[in-house]
Amino acid sequence: MLIQGFKVKRGERVILEDFGIEVVRGVNLVIGPNGSGKTTLLRSIVGALGNLRSRVPESKGYVPSEFFSPEMKVVDVLLSGSRRNLEEYYRFAELLGVQHMLDRAFSTLSTGEKKLVLIVKALSEGDLVIMDEPMSGLDVRNQKRVLDSLTELKGLKTFMISTHELYMVSRSDWVIVMKAGRTIYQGEPRNLHERVLEETYGTKIKRVDLGDRWTFIPDL
Repeated sequence: MLIQGFKVKRGERVILEDFGIEVVRGVNLVIGPNGSGKTTLLRSIVGALGNLRSRVPESKGYVPSEFFSPEMKVVDVLLSGSRRNLEEYYRFAELLGVQHMLDRAFSTLSTGEKKLVLIVKALSEGDLVIMDEPMSGLDVRNQKRVLDSLTELKGLKTFMISTHELYMVSRSDWVIVMKAGRTIYQGEPRNLHERVLEETYGTKIKRVDLGDRWTFIPDL
């Protein structure tokens, strides 16, 4: 799927213009430093900003990086604005281990628990699932739950995920590297070179092989 036609302005400043990206079935990772345009890109695809010339699936789920805490039960938050069957939510709630929270007040959850609930909501509502920094606020165990769910579902859904977590690169199917509103790299993660990341982040990056997996880390 090719998504193009972005034009996003903030005041007189153009943030994104004539911006095009390729999106594949599976996990599409958007990485880059703060202010590179990752969140703006995702919000444009959701429809909150700018205009698109391309058609994107109407069935979309969105996990924002920030969210409000309404005085509602978790189950009501999940079902708000949706026409999906409740069984769909139960399925993903069990997958991410939050099924026991459904009757709790959303405002009483921890930051990480709220994030998991919003991920469940997005998984339940969209064939295109857009996640803005989903790992933020999650402990190691819950990060693994999210990673495992991506692995299990990537044959069924298309994910677009912005993150600062470079370890996710090797778990993705497609990587988009951004800097200052521009695309520095688009392609398979195995072809992404440390040099591209060093130019993007302005610091030394090294690739570490871990047997059957690999990751990028800052070279401290």
